[in-house]
Amino acid sequence: MQSLFEKLAAKPERSILILSLVLLLAGNWILPLTDRDETRFAEASREMIQRGDYVVPWFNGHWRFDKPILIYWCQSASYRVLGQNAFAARLPSVLFTTATALLLVRWGRKIAGARTGFLAGAMFVAGLHVAAIGRVATADMAMVFFSTLAIWSGWELTRPESPSRKMWWFIFYVTLALGFLAKGPVAWLPFGGLVVARLLRRDSFRLSVGETALGWVLSLALTAAWGIPALLQTHGEFFKVGIGEHVVHRSTGIIDSHGLAGAAGFVALLPLYFLTFFASFFPWSTRVPATLRRWWPERRRDDVGWYLLMQALVVFVVFSCVRTKLPHYTMPAFPCIALWLAAQLRNKETTVAWFCPRLAAMAVFVLVVTLGAIPIFSNYLLTENLWRAVQPDVRADTKVGCFGYTEPSLVWTFRSVVTNTVTLGEEQNAKNFLTNAPPFILVLPTKDVAGLGAAGQNGRQVEVHGLDMVKFKNWDLTAIVRP
Repeated sequence: MQSLFEKLAAKPERSILILSLVLLLAGNWILPLTDRDETRFAEASREMIQRGDYVVPWFNGHWRFDKPILIYWCQSASYRVLGQNAFAARLPSVLFTTATALLLVRWGRKIAGARTGFLAGAMFVAGLHVAAIGRVATADMAMVFFSTLAIWSGWELTRPESPSRKMWWFIFYVTLALGFLAKGPVAWLPFGGLVVARLLRRDSFRLSVGETALGWVLSLALTAAWGIPALLQTHGEFFKVGIGEHVVHRSTGIIDSHGLAGAAGFVALLPLYFLTFFASFFPWSTRVPATLRRWWPERRRDDVGWYLLMQALVVFVVFSCVRTKLPHYTMPAFPCIALWLAAQLRNKETTVAWFCPRLAAMAVFVLVVTLGAIPIFSNYLLTENLWRAVQPDVRADTKVGCFGYTEPSLVWTFRSVVTNTVTLGEEQNAKNFLTNAPPFILVLPTKDVAGLGAAGQNGRQVEVHGLDMVKFKNWDLTAIVRP
């Protein structure tokens, strides 16, 4: 009689599809958008529909240059089907994560059988970091999907014996373009891995200079189809800020204190991602060191395994050299590591006994957190508590000013009703906001209300308390409501 593992592995696409959607969709309709990046992406996609501008993203009435356009298109499409809500904002990321897991199933089945595909897909989607980031309304998982497809198509493209090289060539360079439209130049790292593979194993990787040049013409032309109109519309600012600040400065400097200053700080953080990997890829990471030691003597006879680890290593090395450090930067390496590890473990007698309890534990953990803890936790979120308190007084023409507490979640929440932009600023500017004609709502820390003087007494005062998720800090806020 077949075990449950064997039944799942016998139909890996269906098994991984169900597993991924269950884990990643659970609770997405419960947890509000609280993370800064989530709310900025979600609101910019809503403003895209409101403005009818599908070339340049806007956030709260200002251009947003942080990322290229693809994720905003995806979220806007999701809104049109499901409405403008947190679930719809997160759905594209869930689908891209699921699609990445299915790519691993297909590639794993091709190189080593259905069991390998199932193991790879499950390890990827049920790894700790992917289980968390895979549902978040940002551009990361779109980039991971296109990066994974580029790595696979790059492998097939360089097979000297492949009868479908033209098809894989087309997929590879189109995917590089789409990856750039998802998150910028980081999506081109698979090409770097391909070049390294060609240099180190010339006999195993075919990479024609002419085909490569023509491919880049195709990829850049596709990118320029959006990029040129965006640059013209913003008078070059999209490139100046999007590349200059968010790529170059992020690589050479430290943004939002995510890193250590100075040469000593740079050197001290070089091994960071090789350490955080064990938490990010948990629980599967615990098996990687021993498996790597066993595989190492066979590395010269395993081109595909070597290629997967080479692509992963390129990601780790590049982001180790980037000054700004965030744990999710190395996530494009996780599909490669999952597939390599699955291929090594597929025929081990102990694999099922090792894998099944960990997969079950991760599934239970994710579902308990998303369906059990999140509904309770949501009652303590500051922006949500504020919104519940003032929502009855909010109309489409209400002017909203938030001073001292200026999280982007306020913009996402209030602009679900109001048509005006939300004024964000420092506490000292709050008094000027009171000169607006009603209806308006002024929000500021309770400790600063006395500084408004008599003007602050003219209106209904609503006091709320809650947790700011970004700073992980409790605040007392007061909203002055003038209907």
